[in-house]
Amino acid sequence: MIVNGWRIYFIKRLFGQQRRDLQVEVRKLKNTLPTEAYRTHSTVKLYRAIMVAIKEKIPLDPFASHFALTGALKHYGRVKKMGLPDRYRLFFRAIQTKECKAIFVLWLGYPRKQGDKNDCYKAFTKMVERGDFPNSLDALILDSQED
Repeated sequence: MIVNGWRIYFIKRLFGQQRRDLQVEVRKLKNTLPTEAYRTHSTVKLYRAIMVAIKEKIPLDPFASHFALTGALKHYGRVKKMGLPDRYRLFFRAIQTKECKAIFVLWLGYPRKQGDKNDCYKAFTKMVERGDFPNSLDALILDSQED
């Protein structure tokens, strides 16, 4: 998928799997719930908010200050609020070269509870420190899938 000149990828084993799981759940809900209940279901609203963030918010300017992280995570961005439930964070990495503009959606983190040992920022920092996400553009592309 290309939006605003940015090619968007999903890391297969993390966000790619989370996205597939959400899609399956949303399809089940669509087949079992009345229309209004489906439209207002929290899982459907979450999936819709994630896709709006990916297709509309991030590609406008993935390096915008409201996405920026600091310290060990300075090469990464995250979406908070912007339609997502309060305690969810969508982590990504944008890389721009002369030949390529790419956004890699990495992981949907939840819950966000400051000070909690399972806080999504702590969990994401551990993933980065473990090397769960490749550093090079080529390696990220190999570890990803497009829509």
